[in-house]
Amino acid sequence: MGGRISGMVGQRLKTGTLGRITALDPSFPFLHPVDNAEQLDSSDADLVVILRTSVVSYFNPKGHVDFSPNGGIVQPGCDIWFYPSPVQQGCSHFRAVTLALEATQKGGQGAFPSCGCRDWESFVNASCSCSDTSNFYLTSYTGPSGHFFLHTNSDPPYTLPLRP
Repeated sequence: MGGRISGMVGQRLKTGTLGRITALDPSFPFLHPVDNAEQLDSSDADLVVILRTSVVSYFNPKGHVDFSPNGGIVQPGCDIWFYPSPVQQGCSHFRAVTLALEATQKGGQGAFPSCGCRDWESFVNASCSCSDTSNFYLTSYTGPSGHFFLHTNSDPPYTLPLRP
């Protein structure tokens, strides 16, 4: 709901623009917007950063910078074989909050190094050059735009060194 609200606020500003929206796994597929203005996208702020951790945000439009830890669908520790899919997705969805907390605690210093890549498969197969790298953090952002992939631990601390 926060991503939807942020998208609505960004579209309805009368003067100026929002500087940054950081969306933590913004839900889209389960709450279809009445119109496109009600979904978060890169037009809603000068910088839209999206952290995708579950299928809940999979269909949401792209931001300026998208981070997909572990492919952005199911997070490590949430993928226990006897968990039914809704539990895995709920766990993965709420993982975005704990990742954001860790990024805040690290203050952008080495938190969640990520590789710019076309898709998860290319990242996992090391078929992208990782010439664009970035870190997910909540302070001012001066890195490149695009889609970034990374691995995390299943338990805190979640940050891992960059390894395609």
